[in-house]
Amino acid sequence: MTRRLIAITVALAWLAGCGGQSSAPVSIMPQNGAPPGLGSKPDTNVNEMPEPPVVRSVNGVAKVSLIVDISGATGFPQFVFDQQNAVAPTIRVNPGDKIVIDISDQLPQTHHDKYDMNLHFHGIGSSPKSPGDDVLGMLARPGQSLHYVVHIPKNQEPGLYWYHPHVHGQTAFQVGSAGLSGAIIVNGLEHHLPGLAKMRERMIIVRASGVGRTARPRDDDGMPGMDGMDSMGQTQTGMKPQIYNTEPCGSDLGFTTTLNNAYQPVITIRPGEKQFFRVVNASSHKTLKLSVGSRMELVAIDGFALDTWHGTPPTKMVQSIIIPPAARAEFVVTGPPGGFGTFKTLCYDTGIIGDRDPQLKLATLRAPRNAGRQVRETIEEPLKVGAPLPNNVYTTPLPPIAAKRTVTFSEGASRFFINGKAFSMSDPPMYVVHTGTVEEWHIHNISQEVHDFHIHQLHFLVKEINGVPLVHPYWADSVLIPHQRRDGSPGSLVLIMDFRDPTIKGTFLFHCHILDHEDFGMMAKIQAI
Repeated sequence: MTRRLIAITVALAWLAGCGGQSSAPVSIMPQNGAPPGLGSKPDTNVNEMPEPPVVRSVNGVAKVSLIVDISGATGFPQFVFDQQNAVAPTIRVNPGDKIVIDISDQLPQTHHDKYDMNLHFHGIGSSPKSPGDDVLGMLARPGQSLHYVVHIPKNQEPGLYWYHPHVHGQTAFQVGSAGLSGAIIVNGLEHHLPGLAKMRERMIIVRASGVGRTARPRDDDGMPGMDGMDSMGQTQTGMKPQIYNTEPCGSDLGFTTTLNNAYQPVITIRPGEKQFFRVVNASSHKTLKLSVGSRMELVAIDGFALDTWHGTPPTKMVQSIIIPPAARAEFVVTGPPGGFGTFKTLCYDTGIIGDRDPQLKLATLRAPRNAGRQVRETIEEPLKVGAPLPNNVYTTPLPPIAAKRTVTFSEGASRFFINGKAFSMSDPPMYVVHTGTVEEWHIHNISQEVHDFHIHQLHFLVKEINGVPLVHPYWADSVLIPHQRRDGSPGSLVLIMDFRDPTIKGTFLFHCHILDHEDFGMMAKIQAI
């Protein structure tokens, strides 16, 4: 596909020009069971999936010190934790705690913004104002630092969130190619579902890093080339040139997909043993369709327990779990009876001009060496509910709809649009909303590939997909917008946007979380007053 090939060419050229900031470019293909420089330790006997370091809150505060510099192994930017560990930590907090992060940008000086840095605290219902989750006003250039204080609401839903850079124009490179990301866990889900406390927890960050989809060429003004496109993705002759994805399950060129930076590691699990998997899709564009070859028990999406929405059962038995870019899923996996299985992502068709998302092996599920191959009898009983969820806006009945809006996602050859407009940092807010209200948004996708709707500071209720109401609506902060249908009608969602929490007052963003779509215009500001 032309856009992917351009991206690979640009990234290769950048790697070749890194000069003294890193070692020579390295191969991204697996060697001896692991890609070089991605953090996994080759072990021909085990290759156990590594666990990220953990920072826990003490007296209500989780303190983290991060440096961003160039990895000598990959030539890409990396997070360095506590001045020595080149792995971003998982931050564990309780509701009502605060996260204090000092981040120092020690990347080389350049004439462009590739090495600027900031952070977004994805999914947390916190303030968009400095020194909190402010991606519009807080920015460190090389040689500068930022100090973040992010307050976790006392009634924050317990579950899985994450943090990553949010520099406009560079997110696909920094988050996708470089893999700059880390997890945030708000404790308490085990109180709601006590059975989880008895299980081994697996914190898993899926990244698709390396030389691949990073950027598209820009015009001299620093903006992506328009290629004769108008704002609705049409050429000046009225036709949009198409680049068809004839192999949706073909090779995903240019990336190495890893779990906690390890390539196809081993996850040890006894036959019949139940383990609690918490998975972040931290890739820039890859839609995961997770499978272990048997049923899994889904308990939470994007940090929210399924039964946060009244009437939805607390768990759901599923054969596969679709996780769009930026989304999270928390679920229970049962060890395969023969002591051996495969954790994989299945092929997902993103549309005729979308990206390839082929089936990939992610990890091997293997019994410990002293466990033998015996089969344990297991009874498939759903987890029982213990303590109720926090009482907040998401667990209380919805008020009447205050406004209805139609939001249209479209694209050109190298630009992406929301309501016919490509994003600029100088834009005024596209919408002004009132805290204390909820709105009904009708999301339309008139392009022939999926997009990934995300909004900062809040969750929304997924109510309807392609005109079909959901039997069990659910809260999310990232959701796939289906591509345009064969009859020409748009792919569509109906979402209930919840602006009731006054904490979110300020200006923040909504966008496509396929990150090069975001970088090249598919983003807009929203102001809550």
